[in-house]
Amino acid sequence: MALSDKRRRLFERNITLQYVIGSLMWGRFFIPVLALFYIASQVSLEQFAIIMAVFALSTLVLEIPTGVLADLLGRKKTLLISRFMYIIEIVILAFFNGFWPFLIAKIISGIGVSMSSGTGSALLYDTLKRLRRTDEHKKIAGTALFISSISMAFVFIVGAYLFSLNPKLPAYASLPLIIIGFLLTFFLKEPYEPHVSLSMRSSLHHLKKSIQYFMQKPYLRYLAFFTLAVGATTSMLLSLSSAYFTAVAIPFGALGIVSFIFTMASAYSAKWAHVFEERFGEMRSLVFTQILLIISVALLALMLPYWGALFFLGVSLVQGFFGIVTGDYVNRHITTSHRATMISINNMFDNIGIAVLFPLLGYAIKVYSTGTALALYTGFLIVYCICLAFYRRTFTYRQRPLITCE
Repeated sequence: MALSDKRRRLFERNITLQYVIGSLMWGRFFIPVLALFYIASQVSLEQFAIIMAVFALSTLVLEIPTGVLADLLGRKKTLLISRFMYIIEIVILAFFNGFWPFLIAKIISGIGVSMSSGTGSALLYDTLKRLRRTDEHKKIAGTALFISSISMAFVFIVGAYLFSLNPKLPAYASLPLIIIGFLLTFFLKEPYEPHVSLSMRSSLHHLKKSIQYFMQKPYLRYLAFFTLAVGATTSMLLSLSSAYFTAVAIPFGALGIVSFIFTMASAYSAKWAHVFEERFGEMRSLVFTQILLIISVALLALMLPYWGALFFLGVSLVQGFFGIVTGDYVNRHITTSHRATMISINNMFDNIGIAVLFPLLGYAIKVYSTGTALALYTGFLIVYCICLAFYRRTFTYRQRPLITCE
């Protein structure tokens, strides 16, 4: 059915709002100095790794249930709840110190992340579906991430400077941006109203059908295991980036500039991901991503003074490209009524990786050294990606979706 001009404008506004809100929600001035921010707030590096693992675990536990919630309650309402959780998190980070307050803040953040994980992507894809523009998904999603990353890059420079003045200033400055992003969420237009009312029975039935669909689709499982390694690794390394930069003798005053450069690299990688992917194809793109990540981690393990920071460039390029391409692959193989749940199932594997691997990496850094821990992690990635390649050979992938989960 053709859309009226008014409804078309409302859905097109969704795209603009996604650009703006994405920029605001990533306006977190403490991200470029995340590990140092926690340490300055009376949290040790080992406790930081534990908190990040618990964060991933809380997100993991709630990932699928909140995907069901987004499908049955609606994308917009779910995003509103999610972004309100972010406000609570930053209030705690700004006005409290120590392991327990920061742990509680990160659990609350985990609830918010699990509710937004897949929901924003589902809303964007379904908006494009209503506009009959799904063929532009990679390009628009890449542009959204590019704009967010540009905003984040400038925030990084300011954030490092604010941290040098007062360790809590980055959190104070983040709060207004998150609040504005929360308020703008009210102006989003729901692409499709939920076809089933929210109840315990409907939620369990919806979850059962989604899991059955996931288990019937070897390619979706492949993407999930791919996400477990690649997504978790980029998240962990970027979380530890400020501590790594100081370990390779990058001056504290240059942290903001270094973070700016790598964020811009990630932004451009996301923006042009659709061009690269369309030229080289799906399988080659995924293999290239794995190879680049392994090489980057291996080079980071050398811990070269000054030059060591340069090898984060590969991690940044993988981060931007990976999010856009895999997001499009997953969306292409699922249907509207189960979209948020299926994306959440895929994202769950990212959190499984962080929950399992981050504490092990943190422990290895404590017992041995950062370089040795990264060298061991490189070996793990090589073995994992080889196993993933063998798993890929066990099934035949067809480009178009095979069945729906209606």
